Amino acid sequence: MAMVTNRKISFVSNLKPFKISWKIEVKVIQKWTQLSNCSEGDTLEFILEDKMGTSIHCICKSLFVDRVKDLHVGEWRVVENFSLIPAIGFYRRTSHPFKISIIDSTIVTEPSSTSCEMIDHNKDYEKGVGSSSSSSKRKEGDTDLNDTNSPAKKLCCRF
Repeated sequence: MAMVTNRKISFVSNLKPFKISWKIEVKVIQKWTQLSNCSEGDTLEFILEDKMGTSIHCICKSLFVDRVKDLHVGEWRVVENFSLIPAIGFYRRTSHPFKISIIDSTIVTEPSSTSCEMIDHNKDYEKGVGSSSSSSKRKEGDTDLNDTNSPAKKLCCRF
């Protein structure tokens, strides 16, 4: 079994299919079994949501069901090493352009009890010339206020 990594947790909205080494902290919103007549068998499916409220559809083929045995509705979990596939079709479970597919190296663990800093993969794009961040739009007297709209500034805390 693969080991848990020290990677920073990413936001669901930042997930892109160029790698499988993502690490997200999500809450299970829905869980169901999708019956199928194909040779691969039934799938276990989930709707997962991160702390920013972004949801994503997750599918798990019967071959990898043991990997997601710790995903229960209403509980927070850290999910690492999964693939992303396009969410296509007329009826989509979420508005996210991709869905998570559980693979043989996927790891599901309980989140740590300490606070963790979330990583914002879009921060490089915000540094462009002529762009203004939400903090630069604040009034002069508001410099000590936290920027609650910036995902790069948010911290997740476990109580």
